Amino acid sequence: MRTVAFLVALVPAFVLLENTRADNRPNMIFVMSDDQGWGDVAYNGHPILKTPHLDSMAESGLRFDRFYAGASVCSPTRASCLTGRNNWRMDINGPLAPDEGHLPATEITLAEVLTEHGYATGHFGKWHVGGFDAETAGPHVMPPWHAGFQECFSTHNVLRTFNPYNKLGKGGIKACYWHNGRNIPLTEAQQEASLRGDDAAIVMNKAITFIQQQSNKPFLAFIWFHNVHTPLGKNPDLMAQYSGCSDQEQIYFSNITAVDKQIGRLRAALRECNLANNTMLWFTSDNGPNLKGKKNPKIAIAQNGKFTYTALGSTGAFRGWKRDCYEGGLRVPGILEWPSRIKKPRRTDFPAVTSDYFPTALAAAGLPLPDNRTYDGINLLPIIEQEVIYKRPPIGFHCNGMEAWTSTPYKIIRSIKNKKREDLDWELYDLIQDPFEEHNLATSKPALVKKMAAEFDKWAAAVQMDKSGN
Repeated sequence: MRTVAFLVALVPAFVLLENTRADNRPNMIFVMSDDQGWGDVAYNGHPILKTPHLDSMAESGLRFDRFYAGASVCSPTRASCLTGRNNWRMDINGPLAPDEGHLPATEITLAEVLTEHGYATGHFGKWHVGGFDAETAGPHVMPPWHAGFQECFSTHNVLRTFNPYNKLGKGGIKACYWHNGRNIPLTEAQQEASLRGDDAAIVMNKAITFIQQQSNKPFLAFIWFHNVHTPLGKNPDLMAQYSGCSDQEQIYFSNITAVDKQIGRLRAALRECNLANNTMLWFTSDNGPNLKGKKNPKIAIAQNGKFTYTALGSTGAFRGWKRDCYEGGLRVPGILEWPSRIKKPRRTDFPAVTSDYFPTALAAAGLPLPDNRTYDGINLLPIIEQEVIYKRPPIGFHCNGMEAWTSTPYKIIRSIKNKKREDLDWELYDLIQDPFEEHNLATSKPALVKKMAAEFDKWAAAVQMDKSGN
C-alpha cells in the first residue's frame, strides 16, 4: 500500500508526542458480523433471539437506528470500512474471489495511518478484499499484512463456524486461517486445541490476546466474524438455548448468539484491562441477511406489527435483503460504546455509514485525513459527543447491479441489471414517512427525482474520474 509518511509533516508536534502518553488517544475496535440483518438482534424487536451483550451495548452507548453498510454485499462494505471511500472508487462492486480483485495498492487504509502514528494494529477473522498468496490469487494478492495490519489472524473469506478444520471447503487449507503471512497447516491446526470449537470464540481469543498485550500504546483492532454467513456450524451448547425452535432456526439463531457471547467477552476483557473507558467499540454487519427470498416469515409486534423474521435472518419490516439496495440490504445494526465520550446513552436517527469509520477514527486520534483523495465518509464526532442537528451530505450506493442515492428524507433507487442505461427508471421513497419503501413517489414527484438523479450522476462522474486516476 502507498506510504503515509507524508502525513507526519501535516500533524502538529503535540499530536506526534502523544506516543509517550498513549492514554490520551483512544483505542479503536471495529467489530463486524457477516450477513446479520437489522432485525437479527433482540434490541430491535426480534422475539426469540438472545443477544444480551449487544442489547447492553445499545442501552449504554450510542445506538444508530439508521446505520448503513457501505454496500449490500461483503467485499464492497469491507473496502469502505478500511478507506473511508465508496467501493465504486476502488472498482469493488461485488464479492471477490481470491483471483478476481483486490483493494488497490494506491488506497490508504486506516491501519496504515494509525500504524504510522504509533498505534498497534491487528486484523482478526474474515478479510475478503484481496487474496493471500500468488498461487490462489495471481495478481490480486492483498492480505491484511500488506494493508497496514501488524498482527493478523485472518482468512480470505468464509469457513465453517464450528470446528472449522473438521471439514474444509472448496478452497482447502488455504481458505482457512493465516497467521502473519503463514498458512497454518492442516495437521497442525487439527492438533491445536485453540482452533477447535466455536469459530467466533477462536477469532475473539486471538483478538483479546492482542489487546492484552497493548499496555504501552493505543491499538486498532478489526474483528470481523464469519457468522452468520454459510456454511454454519452447529454449536450444541448454544443451540440448546433454542430447543423449542426448528432445526434451521436453532442453527441460525445460535450462530447469532455465538457472536453476542464473544462481544460479552470482549467488553469484559476491556474492563479487566482498564481500557473500556477510552476505547471506541463499534459493532455492525457487512450487509443484510442472505434470505434469498423471504420464505415462511413469522410476524412479531415490533415496528407496528410489521416486523418479520425467518430461519435465514431478519430485516425487520424493511424491504429487501442482501444484494439489494433497498433498506433491508443496507440498513444494519449499528452501535458505538465509548464511555469517556458518550456520557449519556441515547439513540439517533442520524444516517451513518461504514465509510464514516475512517474519518471519525482519524479525528478521534487527532490526525488529519490524507489530503490527496476524495472521501465519501464524514467525521461523526459531532454526533457522537452531542446530538448536533445538521443534514449530512448524501450517501451513494453502487453494488451488485443496483444503485441508490439517499438525501434525507428521500432516497432514489434503481436496478442496473441487464438494462441499457438510458432505459433505467428511478424509484423514489420518503424514508421518514415510508421507511419500509412501500410507496414509490416517482410519478408524483418527477422534479425531485430529476434533481436527485442529477446529483447522483454528478457524483458517479466524479467516481469514474477517481477510478481512472485523474
